Amino acid sequence: MKIYVAALSALLTVFGVSNAVGQEKYNKQLPMVHMAGLLGLVETIPLPTEGYMDHLTVDLKNQHLFISGENNKSFVVVDLRAGKVIHETKGLGGNPRKPFFDPKTNLIWVDLGDNTVVGIDASTYEVTKTVELSGGKGAAKRTPDNAAYDPGRSLYYAGVGTSGTLDGSIEIVDTKAAKLVASIKMNGSGPDGIALDPSGKRLYVGMGDVVNGESICKVIDTEKREVNAEWPITGGPQPHVAALDAAHHRLFIGSRLQGGHQGEPGKLVVMNTDTGKVVQVLDSVGGADEIFYDAPTGRIYFSGSTGTIAVFKQKDPDHYDLLGKVPTGAIGKSGLWIPELKRYYAAVPKHVVETPPYGARDYITEEAHLMVFDYLP
Repeated sequence: MKIYVAALSALLTVFGVSNAVGQEKYNKQLPMVHMAGLLGLVETIPLPTEGYMDHLTVDLKNQHLFISGENNKSFVVVDLRAGKVIHETKGLGGNPRKPFFDPKTNLIWVDLGDNTVVGIDASTYEVTKTVELSGGKGAAKRTPDNAAYDPGRSLYYAGVGTSGTLDGSIEIVDTKAAKLVASIKMNGSGPDGIALDPSGKRLYVGMGDVVNGESICKVIDTEKREVNAEWPITGGPQPHVAALDAAHHRLFIGSRLQGGHQGEPGKLVVMNTDTGKVVQVLDSVGGADEIFYDAPTGRIYFSGSTGTIAVFKQKDPDHYDLLGKVPTGAIGKSGLWIPELKRYYAAVPKHVVETPPYGARDYITEEAHLMVFDYLP
C-alpha cells in the first residue's frame, strides 16, 4: 500500500500527535468549535486520484465539475447529476493548478507545473491548445500556481513562483489567440493570492514572500500592465489565496502564516481596496488554499489542508465573525463554492487516518472523494 508522507504528516497534524521537534506550537489544530447551520453534507463521490488535488471549476450548463489532479498530473471530470466521475485526462505535462471554464469557447484553461497554460476541450477532455510562459516549457525553478481569469477580455493571469530567486511574475495569456501577451515582474518569489476586480482593471496579488516578518499585496493596473501600489498585509504574512467583495471595496486574503500545508492557525485578513489598509484579522484554518465570498449571504468560505472549512459572516464591511468550521478531511485543501447551486464542493485526497494505540501499523486508509455540501441558512 502506497502511503504518502504528506498525507500522513497532515493527518498527524489533524489528530494533534505530531512529534516534529520544535514544531509543537504549529502542528496542532485550533480547538474544535460548535458547528450548526453552516453546510449540510448531501453526498460523497469517489475519486480516482492519489495525493494532492488542487483547484476546481464548473460547467453549469452541463453540470460538469472539473478537478485538478495535482499530484497525478491529471484532470478529473465529475457529472454532478449522476454523482460520478465520467472521465480522467491523464498524462498532462505538469501538475494542473487553477482551472477556469469559459462557456464561450467550451475550453477549460489551466496552468501546469511545466510552465505552460493549456486549453482543454470540455467535450472531448483533450488538450487542444498550449501556451508556453516566460522562460519556456519546463523552465527550471519556475512554477505556475494560483491564477485569475477575465472572461470579458479572454485573459488568463498566471502567478509564477520561483525558487531561489526574486523573479516571480504575473504571466498574461490571451486565450482567444492562445499566446502569451505580457509578463509582469513582481520582484519577489511568490505571487500567490490572486484576485481580479470585476471591472478587469485591477489585479490584487498577495506576495508569499516574508520580509522582516511581513508580506505585501501588490496592485496591478491591468491596462498599463504594471504594479502601481504595494500594501502591507499586517497580521497575516505568507498569503496564498484571495477573494473580493467588490461592492464594499474589501479584499480577503487567506494566509498560511506557518509557511506550508501543516499548522494552525492561518489568518483571514480583510483589507480596504480604497486605502490599502487592513481592517480586521481573524484566526482561520491552516494551509490556506481556497477562499470564496458569497455576496447574497455575506459568508466567506475558507478552506485549507488541515481538514476543515472555516465559515465567516460579514456583519458589516469592517467586522466579521467566525461562525464555525465544517469537517472535510486531511489535506482536503481545495474546493469550490458555486453560488448558483448554493453548494460547496470539497475535494479530499486519499489519506491515512491514525488510530489508537498509534503504533506503526495502527492506521486505516481513506480513499479520495468529493464531498457535496448544501448551504444551510
